[in-house]
Amino acid sequence: MKAEFKRMALDKIKGALLCVFVMQNEGAPIKGYDKEFKAHNFEGKLEQVVHLCTTGKERFDHLLVVGLGEKKDFRLDNFRKAAGVATRYASILKQKEFTIYVPEGNETAQAITEGALLASYKFTHYKTEEKDKFQIEKVYLMSEKDLSRGVGLGTIYAGAQNYARDLDEHPANIATPTAIAKEAKVLAKEKNLHITIYEKKALQKMKMKAILAVARGSEEPPILVKLEYNKGRNYPLYCIVGKGITFDSGGISLKPSKGMHEMKYDKTGAINVLGVMKAVAELKLPIRLIGLMPLTENLPSGNAQKPGDIIKAYNGKTIEVLNTDAEGRLILADALSFAAEQKPKAIIDMATLTGAILVCLGRHAAGLFSNDDKLANILEEAGDETHERVWRLPVWKEYSEMMKSDFADIKNISEQGEAGSITAAAFLQEFIGDTKWVHLDIAGVGNINEKHAYLSKGATGIGVRLVTKALVKLSEKK
Repeated sequence: MKAEFKRMALDKIKGALLCVFVMQNEGAPIKGYDKEFKAHNFEGKLEQVVHLCTTGKERFDHLLVVGLGEKKDFRLDNFRKAAGVATRYASILKQKEFTIYVPEGNETAQAITEGALLASYKFTHYKTEEKDKFQIEKVYLMSEKDLSRGVGLGTIYAGAQNYARDLDEHPANIATPTAIAKEAKVLAKEKNLHITIYEKKALQKMKMKAILAVARGSEEPPILVKLEYNKGRNYPLYCIVGKGITFDSGGISLKPSKGMHEMKYDKTGAINVLGVMKAVAELKLPIRLIGLMPLTENLPSGNAQKPGDIIKAYNGKTIEVLNTDAEGRLILADALSFAAEQKPKAIIDMATLTGAILVCLGRHAAGLFSNDDKLANILEEAGDETHERVWRLPVWKEYSEMMKSDFADIKNISEQGEAGSITAAAFLQEFIGDTKWVHLDIAGVGNINEKHAYLSKGATGIGVRLVTKALVKLSEKK
């Protein structure tokens, strides 16, 4: 679905379906429907809907009114939710086009555009029946004021997130490391990004032994993708890094079979890197940006790495592998070391790293870990604005002590069985040197199975708008 802005007064709008939003108990901006509201017990509660046929007395055939909730509890994300509900309803009505009236401001227009576009997304690549493929073609955002900037920004942010969702949803037999690297090439060509692809021989030469160790059990060759935006330009440099396990069986430390099919989402961090690179290029931010995507499968075989193995990472640190299902931090160890070597002003990594973060925060926030308060604050602000919220957890020295190994420099899990997400972050911190760094554990938010106003079951792409917004904020700092 595409979003298009049209400047028009509310009383001039015509078409098949018009959607308007109202605060609770404040009534619709279109007069003459109070009796209908009362008949439908419509109060304007958040996500509450009333659908009215205008029976020829208006310029539009159908009026859809969606509640924004109480004014005292209002936040910008309520507009995303209302727009998502409206879009889903328009889809049920099989409307190829519909209109949303935007009540105020570019921020509101951006949020409504994001909510509508995110709700319109459907993954239908493997559906064969036409009834399953219906898509709304266009939503018109209309207002008396010029809100084209907000609609344009919403299109970029939601477009990048939907792009990531679409790639992330593909199963492991399709979305192999090689296939994802090819997609990165396509994006690089479209957005004028510089790309370098390090295949297995190059990784061996570079001594990326942690990535290679994880890949040993798979017949799919590992790959490290490096994308660069504004390469060589005189702008501040930042790095984003994403975990790209295209399928995670746990390796020799095999996972339970229940839910293992969802391990196709263990590549979400890397896929989000592609989404952020797309958005940053379209926003034309005055920064340099390197995106790193270590890509491999984690499978058991006669050649797979084993519990007790000791490997040497790219920065020379030795790692005792106590659990082969703690593999994401291993491939990130090499990628983060490589990122730090580029001397960026900051590194942001995204990873579906630990099940423990789901226990800690549920599905409503990503875990944030950082060695720099100002950088962490920027991510927190960006999370609040995009409603891709984060919650900061400590990475104190005591947690690093828990990761010391008797036989190597560090081990890949703590044997105490405590603070699983924090000790994972403490492990990663060993590979960033003195660089300012934020780690986002997105294991709880990377995919969903429950009802959501503007995200459907499956890959969410959460992290794309968050990190993009953080980079916008960093680009504005002098």
